[in-house]
Amino acid sequence: MIRSVSRALSVLRALNGRMHSTLADLHRDTGLPKPTVYRILETLRADGYVRDVDGRGSYQLTAKVRELSDGCSERLQIVDAAIPCMIRATRRVKWPLGLSTLDGDRMAVRYSTMPYSPLAYLPTTYGRRHPVTQSSVGLAYLAFCSEPERRFLLPDGLPPRLDAVLEETRRRGYAVRLPAAPGDSATCAVPLADAGELLAVLSMTTFGATMTAAFQKRHVPVLWETAEAILEAYRPLRQKDQSAAAPSTPAAASASISSGA
Repeated sequence: MIRSVSRALSVLRALNGRMHSTLADLHRDTGLPKPTVYRILETLRADGYVRDVDGRGSYQLTAKVRELSDGCSERLQIVDAAIPCMIRATRRVKWPLGLSTLDGDRMAVRYSTMPYSPLAYLPTTYGRRHPVTQSSVGLAYLAFCSEPERRFLLPDGLPPRLDAVLEETRRRGYAVRLPAAPGDSATCAVPLADAGELLAVLSMTTFGATMTAAFQKRHVPVLWETAEAILEAYRPLRQKDQSAAAPSTPAAASASISSGA
């Protein structure tokens, strides 16, 4: 057995078990010495299989691990495509952006630009999981997902009040969560869909009092612009992946092979 390969695979397995992992997490999960885990992580990062999360000592897998297995979700690809677009947008408007995808019956924050925002109210929201009916990202997902998926997420049916909220969200084109109490934050969120498939939700979080109609009018177009940039970066990744997965055309039978009995 080649121990270095076995150790690298154990780190990959541990990374696959969480949305993100620290060096201490991986040391505990694998039983490997921290210097060994660190060297493996640096190698995986150099080869593109692992990325830093928010520059805060956490790591996560990238979509490149799809080259190793078909079991990796395409949601990693949308994160890969989104990160530089989101950072550019935050540097432009200063407000933090988040990218969330469906995780079971909740929306999980897959990336946040709070570390890049001078206006962020938290260091990061990365890894948080929000109820679909009580968050702007969840409401955006419910409003724009397919009817079968909505029935799955709401097995008890669609309450009239929530139905009205979702209808207004579709009419407006984006979801809004206003502060429930003084001091709370507020968020607006737009869907990211490609070829009829809802992939993720892009959001912008502000101080509660800031989320006025004028603010939405000025900043929601930034979200839409960023969403389109993300999709433009994502499509080549998806096409490349689909091309790699497509079966090759069978070669024509050789004329020299006898057809006799």
